[in-house]
Amino acid sequence: MMKRLVLLMLLVFVGAALMQGCERKKAELATEEELAASVEDWTLTKEALFDIISKLPEAQKRKYDTPAGRADLADRFMSEELFYREALKDNLASKDWVKKQIDEATRGILVAAYFKEKVEAKARPSDEELREYYDSHLDVYVSLPVARAQHIFSKSKEKLDDIKRQIEEGGEKMTTMAHNYSEDPLTQAEGGDLGYFNPGGYMRGVGFSPVLNDTIFKMEPAVIHGPIKWEKGYSLVRVNEIKPAEQQPFDDVKAKISDLLTKERLQQARNEVVGKIRKNYDCRNFMDEYYRTIQRSPEELFEFAQAANTPSERIKAFEEVVEKFPDDKHAPQALFMVGFVYLEEMKDKVSANRAFNKVLTRYPDSDVAESARWMLDNLDKPLPDFQDIEDLKAKTSGKSGK
Repeated sequence: MMKRLVLLMLLVFVGAALMQGCERKKAELATEEELAASVEDWTLTKEALFDIISKLPEAQKRKYDTPAGRADLADRFMSEELFYREALKDNLASKDWVKKQIDEATRGILVAAYFKEKVEAKARPSDEELREYYDSHLDVYVSLPVARAQHIFSKSKEKLDDIKRQIEEGGEKMTTMAHNYSEDPLTQAEGGDLGYFNPGGYMRGVGFSPVLNDTIFKMEPAVIHGPIKWEKGYSLVRVNEIKPAEQQPFDDVKAKISDLLTKERLQQARNEVVGKIRKNYDCRNFMDEYYRTIQRSPEELFEFAQAANTPSERIKAFEEVVEKFPDDKHAPQALFMVGFVYLEEMKDKVSANRAFNKVLTRYPDSDVAESARWMLDNLDKPLPDFQDIEDLKAKTSGKSGK
């Protein structure tokens, strides 16, 4: 019962937060047809309710995006308004424990507002800087080629040889033959359609197959190829459509670049703002004073980075190794791991690309340079299951990983 109550209250708070940007019309300005609920002069419009539902997690959306669900959700918001009005009548805001929560909420809102107005605004790049970054990173903003193909799958090469002859010499249609004879249950009903996929990407009915995928992107379209031997058996394949790699327009990636550069500059902007305003206050960071008395070795910093709890903490710690000990043997490995964490854990290919290129620029003769080059060549392909940096180095140099 308690768990259910917590979930219901959470839903109410989520909905209330989502409603902040929605218009609440005065009762005299909204018709009954436009309203979902009302309490005195407070109104919830249907438009606002539908907007709230559209922003809910999928499980909650399925629950409330029905006539009965909308009625239930509207009742919850109406109940919330009733509770609020009664709380004001009972002067609950004067209770100490309520005052404390109001103060904490107010503090959080003001801190967030100051950060947005003074720090984030300072970090956000200009249009000229966005264009300059785009022009100097054109290779990063290229969409991958896209192919659409169909196949007829079988464990028997001889069976496919015979089917191919029937298609090429007997005039049988490949879609019909796939529907009748393919041994791939996931695509058979659709005539062997593998869907749209990128190099190294997932294919319907096939999954991830480097052999089949690489072969398909070398094929001449509209021609039946095979039988092609791959991990699960053999396939006759025809590429029906292929879209080459294309440069993504600046306007399509402008927002993404802005977020990227803003994120990179936030810490610097924060430090500048803090450094400026802290002069007006008597404040000391005793923990930082203590930390600066401790000199960690490169090995200790590297181990600390590996043990960090979150990807962002790991990246920050690995960057500290490079910053404090740029000439130490651990620096190239640390910079490589910055790129690896960006790619594997944060799925940020742009930042990973930048880190791996820095490895090649700063440490071209290091043990991890070859690994960095391999990662750059394979940024858009699924990564193998590397156990650690030594395993990765062994794989990229052709050795057996332990």
